[in-house]
Amino acid sequence: MTAIKLKNLSIEQSAELLPDGLIMLGYRGSVAHNMYVPSNNPNSIDDKDILGVYIGPEEHYLGFGRQDVFERFIGEWDAVHYELKKFVGLLRKNNPNVLSMLWLDEMHYIFQSDIGRELIANRHLFASKMAYHSFSGYAHGQLKRMTHLNQEALADINRRAAILEAEGVSFEDGVPKLPAGAQTELVEKTRQYEALRSKYFSGYMGNKRKSFVEKFGYDTKNAAHLIRILRMGIEFLTDGRMHVNREDRHELLAIKNGEWELERVQKEAEKLFDLAREANVRSSLPSEPDHIAIEALCGRLLKSHFGWIKTN
Repeated sequence: MTAIKLKNLSIEQSAELLPDGLIMLGYRGSVAHNMYVPSNNPNSIDDKDILGVYIGPEEHYLGFGRQDVFERFIGEWDAVHYELKKFVGLLRKNNPNVLSMLWLDEMHYIFQSDIGRELIANRHLFASKMAYHSFSGYAHGQLKRMTHLNQEALADINRRAAILEAEGVSFEDGVPKLPAGAQTELVEKTRQYEALRSKYFSGYMGNKRKSFVEKFGYDTKNAAHLIRILRMGIEFLTDGRMHVNREDRHELLAIKNGEWELERVQKEAEKLFDLAREANVRSSLPSEPDHIAIEALCGRLLKSHFGWIKTN
């Protein structure tokens, strides 16, 4: 794969964020939605989120499986990558975050291999009315978190800490201490725990986002996610396309910046939940994705990548 250098990171740091076998890499979140607020802005509470798709080593498919999710955090960069079959499985469920990757504006793709481009060219296979439940479910989660800052993150951090403790890691003021001679897998789990804890509970994400909640009485970033995801779901059910780069960015940024009262956000969400139900009833999309065609596509992409040849 051609070396990829991300802005303000060295080649070495960029490589640390990315897995081997990458076939697609693009921006997600605020950059992809045209809502990114740069870190030099006092109102910024944004990461630079990227999502990639990779094909694992041949043993992953011929053996008992390997790592299917690859996560890294460096500074404001938040990277999540999915192995191809894992990614396709999420696409089949119409997961909003991964589905958006197939409908990015060209400028928001950082890297595409020929296999990645073929996956994008077949994005119509995944469009279905399952989007109603996945988008509405995601929106309900944002509605809940809007007034409960980082509760989900805290639960995840506590869960990871309990797993580490069971494997012999001790903690001092939340900082993990590895036992002597710790195996590579435990070292990696500990590194991921530290990255997640740092992301949510120190400096950037902790203090700045918490100050927004204290100032406005609710999590304005979750509120903007809530309204955006409902609108995107309605649009997708209506025309079968994901409008990732938001034409309503100014209104969404106003919500994100705390210019809407909480009651106004809640009323808008209530209206959009009703419109989503109506859009689902009227939608001409199939009830489920074309599972047979998707399985054939996934097999074709893997065969192309590995050069597998069918024998008699």
